[in-house]
Amino acid sequence: MRRPQRSLIGLVIIGLLTIIWGCVEPAATAMGTTENNAKSAENSSQPPDLGDSYSQAIVPLTTIECARCHESVFNTIRDRGGLHRQECRTCHETFHTYRPGNRWQQAVPQCESCHGETHGANFKDCLSCHGNPHAPIAGLVNMTVLAKNCANCHTDQAAELQQYPSAHSEEQCDSCHHSRHGYVPKCTECHDEPHTVFVDNSGCTGCHPVHQPNEIHYGRETPSAACTGCHRETVTRLASTTKKHANLQCAYCHSDNHGYIPDCQNCHGLPHSKAMLDRFDGCLDCHGDPHALVFPGE
Repeated sequence: MRRPQRSLIGLVIIGLLTIIWGCVEPAATAMGTTENNAKSAENSSQPPDLGDSYSQAIVPLTTIECARCHESVFNTIRDRGGLHRQECRTCHETFHTYRPGNRWQQAVPQCESCHGETHGANFKDCLSCHGNPHAPIAGLVNMTVLAKNCANCHTDQAAELQQYPSAHSEEQCDSCHHSRHGYVPKCTECHDEPHTVFVDNSGCTGCHPVHQPNEIHYGRETPSAACTGCHRETVTRLASTTKKHANLQCAYCHSDNHGYIPDCQNCHGLPHSKAMLDRFDGCLDCHGDPHALVFPGE
């Protein structure tokens, strides 16, 4: 009977030790946690180790580094910037010059610092025409402003329109050059195809200079088909004759200037005696239409 009693006593002792340890161990854990927190707080008051960062010189941002924040500006310059496709610091010499309280004009580079007064002293508000400084040519889209000042930059074209009056002289520049600066319309936007099938503007401007369209110039190699649109009857008569004139292009005789009529003597000299020539007013009295060369009675 003594052995079971001893076992029971042993179990009671083990239970008591377990209860005592359960109370002591959390307290020890709490003390350990408090000590760790104290050490962490002590460490947090120390600055992080930055190595030699504060001993280095500040290097200006590269264009790619600027693009990380100013991506849309970077893309504009890349795709449409033209000659402004420069490193950012070419214009923006000081990093982020804009500050609250400063005027915008103080923060951005001034156009004349590179370009001077390109269009003269009366045109200093560059952005009124060049709407986007990062795409200065592609940004010329304010046609209301541009149309008023075309002649100030395009002096040669303005002089042509005045010197050689035509229907084009009566139009405003933006009637043809609409939408944006540099836009060149197809001639067929206003004109039908009077001569030949339209391919491109060079087929028209080869004879009709745009700003003096009635001053028609062409080379001797110009085919007669180009004349047919307006002079169909004359070209048909020329093609129907059996005389040598039928082998010539219109531009061979009517050379260089539209409307030029040559003297027969330019090619033929004086094939008859002076006495015979004195009896007539000119070659056509006998030779008839120069495009058909039919003698009277034939």
